[in-house]
Amino acid sequence: MITRRTPRCFNARSLRAVPVSLRRVSLAVSVALTFGAAAPAHAFGLADAYDAALAHDPVYAAAIKERDAGEANRAIGRSYLLPNLSANYANYRDWTRTTQLGELFPGEPQTTDQQYRAYAAGISLRQPLFSYEGIARYRYGKALALASEATFAGNGEELLVRVLTAYTDTAYALDQLALALAQQKAFDEQLVSNEALFRNGQGTRTDILETRAKAELARADVADARDNVDNMAHTLEALTGLTVDRDASNLDRLTDKYKPDVSAAGGFDQWHDIALESNADLIAERHTVEAARQQVEVARAGFYPRVDIVASMGRNQSDSVNTIGTRYTTKSVGVEITIPLYSGGLVSASSQQARSNYEREQFILQDKTDKVLLDVRKQYNVCMSSQTRIDALERAVESATLLITATRKSVQAGMRTNLDVLTAEQQLYQSRRDLAKARYQYLLATLQLRKAAGILTAEDLYDVSKWFMPANVVSIGAASGDSQRSEPAVRVVSQRLHLSPQRAPALANAAWLGPMLGQIR
Repeated sequence: MITRRTPRCFNARSLRAVPVSLRRVSLAVSVALTFGAAAPAHAFGLADAYDAALAHDPVYAAAIKERDAGEANRAIGRSYLLPNLSANYANYRDWTRTTQLGELFPGEPQTTDQQYRAYAAGISLRQPLFSYEGIARYRYGKALALASEATFAGNGEELLVRVLTAYTDTAYALDQLALALAQQKAFDEQLVSNEALFRNGQGTRTDILETRAKAELARADVADARDNVDNMAHTLEALTGLTVDRDASNLDRLTDKYKPDVSAAGGFDQWHDIALESNADLIAERHTVEAARQQVEVARAGFYPRVDIVASMGRNQSDSVNTIGTRYTTKSVGVEITIPLYSGGLVSASSQQARSNYEREQFILQDKTDKVLLDVRKQYNVCMSSQTRIDALERAVESATLLITATRKSVQAGMRTNLDVLTAEQQLYQSRRDLAKARYQYLLATLQLRKAAGILTAEDLYDVSKWFMPANVVSIGAASGDSQRSEPAVRVVSQRLHLSPQRAPALANAAWLGPMLGQIR
């Protein structure tokens, strides 16, 4: 069954003040963080990275401003249907010279100079009664505002995915570094063993050279892994503004007990239908198509008459040579009808242009729909196959661990060579890298699937964050199936609770602590 949480508006205020209840974590994480070994300074987890990105990410900040600008289209469109009130005032000092010509008046021409002040003041009101253009522009502005809201919701979902991507990329890079260091240590120990055997006459120089070559390659892998950690950490830091410790990692890591649960994923047809209904990009594009359709109506409005109520009042004094020294007040109210007759073909051409743009947006919508459904199919397939992939890789790690022991015994019996041991060790660490990558890929696919379906919320990311624990609790390099992996967690909690060593074993059986230790294991 697909979980559809209550839709939430992605805006600056709501996302920065997410209810604490949405940030709840399991008892396992709570107890581990409270009683666990001391974490490095400024340690942070996935939820912390998201909260920091809300305030720091410039892309999201730009999306907020884009949303605000788009929302203004609603008021702009409504203004075409509201009254238009204006006032005017003028105050002049006039000089007039009047000459009376002799042809009209007997005698010589007479010239008279006058100097006076003139002013005019008025107020006018125009209220559309019928304006087809105003109606179309109102609908156009409303469609643009709705498209902007949907786009912003998609930007909020995109931020969630970008945070998880940057975080898991960094965590995986740190895992790779830890595994590379463990592999280097194993080869170095093997080299020491080969040299000791050679000194005792039980080994060969070939064994030493083979192991040394593997050890040097492992050192090169460590250098590459450190570079990758630095690159991924810079990406996460740019997104969140938080500092990632490259050496003693302050980043919470994915517990090795995490496994996909595809039982509640539902069928593809469900995801298909939800995506068509709820995907933010498709919703935004549908509103964009509607806006383009209203642009056609705006252009066609040039064929329709316009009816307005017009009211005005004015007061004038000496505003012309015939009214010098006269003050008068005028008031008027009436209906004004404007009928377009001919505009040189402007209306027809504008209508054709708008219709072409409308049809273009329809094709864009179809293209986006196909891409969204393709993305849903892709992420759904990853989610469905991840459980099988992760289970297989876990078995591969267990087999590779046993293979090392068996190969070493075979070497002692003369049935295998030193190179076989080196190959087995390399296979073990490669399997561990593949397993870590598969787990992160599944996490990312689950959020990307919900994003493609349009139902991704911050709560989904907080739920995922429950599977991340401090790096000093999660043993990246431990072999799968090690029965002693829970002992560090028991020791950490017992030390924090000041329990005696005799009482520590009983702690593992405590009912309230069982779920936590299960997570740490």
